[in-house]
Amino acid sequence: MMSRKLAMPLLGVLLWVISIHAGTFATATLLPPPLTGFGSTTKTIIQNHNHDGPKITEKDLNRSVSFGNSVINRMLRLETNLGWSDVHVKKGTPSHGQLIASHPDEEALKQGRDALVATKATIHLMNMFCHKHHLSPADCSKYISSFPLASTSLESSCQKQHKLCSQEELLSPYRSFDGTCNNEHDGPRGAAYTAYRRLLHAEYLDGVQEPRRAVNKKLLPSARLVSSTLIKGNDESHSDLTQAVAQWSEFIEHDLSHTATSKMVHSDSTIECCASSGNHLSPRYIHPFCAPISVPSDDRYYAQHGLDCMTYVRSVPAFRHDCTFGPLEQVNQATHFLDFSQIYGTTLKKAAILRTYDEGQLDFTTRHDKVFLPVSHSAGDDCQLSEDNSLCFVSGDSRVNIHPQLTAMHTIWLREHNRVAKVLSELNPAWDDETLFQEARKIVTAEMQHITYNEWLPLVLGKKYFTKIQKYNSYDENVNPSVSNEFATAAVRVLNSLKDGKLNLYKEDRLVNTSLNLRNHFNNPDLVEEPGYLDALIRGLATQSSQQLDLKFPDDISTHLFSNGAFGFDIFSLDIQRGRDHGLPPYTSYRTLCGLPEVSQFKDLSDVMSPEVIESLSRVYNSPRDIDLIAGGIAEKPAGDSLFGPTFSCIVADQFLRTRRGDRYFYTNENQPAPFGNAQLREIEKVTLARIFCDNGDDIEMMQPQVFKRISESNRLMKCDSGDIPRVNLRMWMDSRRKYY
Repeated sequence: MMSRKLAMPLLGVLLWVISIHAGTFATATLLPPPLTGFGSTTKTIIQNHNHDGPKITEKDLNRSVSFGNSVINRMLRLETNLGWSDVHVKKGTPSHGQLIASHPDEEALKQGRDALVATKATIHLMNMFCHKHHLSPADCSKYISSFPLASTSLESSCQKQHKLCSQEELLSPYRSFDGTCNNEHDGPRGAAYTAYRRLLHAEYLDGVQEPRRAVNKKLLPSARLVSSTLIKGNDESHSDLTQAVAQWSEFIEHDLSHTATSKMVHSDSTIECCASSGNHLSPRYIHPFCAPISVPSDDRYYAQHGLDCMTYVRSVPAFRHDCTFGPLEQVNQATHFLDFSQIYGTTLKKAAILRTYDEGQLDFTTRHDKVFLPVSHSAGDDCQLSEDNSLCFVSGDSRVNIHPQLTAMHTIWLREHNRVAKVLSELNPAWDDETLFQEARKIVTAEMQHITYNEWLPLVLGKKYFTKIQKYNSYDENVNPSVSNEFATAAVRVLNSLKDGKLNLYKEDRLVNTSLNLRNHFNNPDLVEEPGYLDALIRGLATQSSQQLDLKFPDDISTHLFSNGAFGFDIFSLDIQRGRDHGLPPYTSYRTLCGLPEVSQFKDLSDVMSPEVIESLSRVYNSPRDIDLIAGGIAEKPAGDSLFGPTFSCIVADQFLRTRRGDRYFYTNENQPAPFGNAQLREIEKVTLARIFCDNGDDIEMMQPQVFKRISESNRLMKCDSGDIPRVNLRMWMDSRRKYY
């Protein structure tokens, strides 16, 4: 029954969700409920095999956990040898840049070790009980997933993430930093350091952790071969959108997701999967967490540099949401809420480091009489720099320094928080530091949410999909807001195609002053604090055209990502490899989930892809059912006025519906402990990114009202001090006025 419904046209799947399904799901999401446990699936699997299934006892479960621990303990000798052999990530290398982007926090690594034990225990259970019952790896994995970790030594570790919230926490007027206690009945739902949600069951070769293979059982084509076959040069500019769309996309991605790369289990040492020369390591130097990308010998770029290996370290695992045995899941270090965690941090400890504890201000440094982000005291680690005394910034997210435009965006919002806190302090002299900080944080987060849903998302999703999610905007405690693995690992990642390899720096008259090559500034943010550069970068975001969302990536990220001068990585190859690491099923499974017809031959893709793209896919994949999700999703033609094709439009729309509906503290929700008053909401609804740019640049005098769109006759430059770019009147937050809301 379900498969017939999923085969309906894409519009049909949206209408199906709205009109056919009963209960919460009918008005909550665009796709089926998140997959965690397998419920009645277990019984069906056993019945289909005409037996009662393997008899697994509590003793068997504990024995498997002990086995899992022994596997992890045996890694000590290998890791010690790797340390002696100096096989680790070297500072300043592309591998270092990738490590910064996926930097694992201590909490993620701690939970990840125990989650890894559960994964190894699952493999042991499958080997002991399923093979002799002739269950396939996929069916066996689903069966094993019905067994809880309770009564094993892993119970306490997994249950730590099942926080019981106090009444004080549930009634707090402010959201927690780590995302806990947002849902009144499920404290950890949406919290940082929990697993991504899945739209479809994980697909691994062994049912647990080994990346899937092709339909013909052979290895899938190299991720770099797929990338170099599909990705073409000669970027095409978008006729209407600016680079602000590309930068906001990345900024919001960092708010919602942060996948961590693994480190060695028995130390804090980093893992390197390729030699410094870019060649494969000898097998004795390869860590079990390595999944390096093989580069073809005739690669159009890397062959000339003699490279045949691109490093990839597998992501940090996470416990499953329902604390059961089962296939590998990956941790999201960010909260699953749109809460500005990349500015404020995801733990109370991190948030404390970022505060001055004076008048509600975030910590900052002053250079040339201007406010900038606080400076890192470990620049050699936090940036791709050789010296710790080089300039490198700190924010709530380790990715703050990845490139100048992102650093500029972090700087602008630091200033906005401190601006709001300062005004609130003047309006409410009796407020203490904590009240000023939390009220400013609440207002600034609301501004960001409003910009995301009212300026950016309609342009990215297009009218049809945005209208669908707008219909259901009230809070629903039954909606799981958790970020899907498919969204974080594939759908949102294709927005990197919007980037330009040249960053134009504009003067106030909007003439280009100079340009920067993106490849020269990865994790090297020093120019942001130079006089005039911050404003020039901001004007560039609002003036320079976005690129099209297509199979054309600039060389700066397709061959020079995190370049150290000699060579860099390919962002699309890394994203493909990450999808395989995370057990994402093939593209064809998701297009069916989103209502497109099933595919058996490459020609069946012609409903959403051009003949040229289909030909390229058929050259690199043996079957359409081998196509990686990210490769198929980006290859689709745009669905109407959406930037995405139908499959990714479906996945992205579902995520942003959940992100709003499942967040008790979303700024429009009237049923949170201390909602905004009507007058306050009217003020927040005035905010635009143009106003944020105007208020927080150094000397920006003019901006077009809609900065996500290019300057035009209907979107002309306006003076920042005029009423053409509305301001938020913070007098609505005077204590004496609150009773009138």
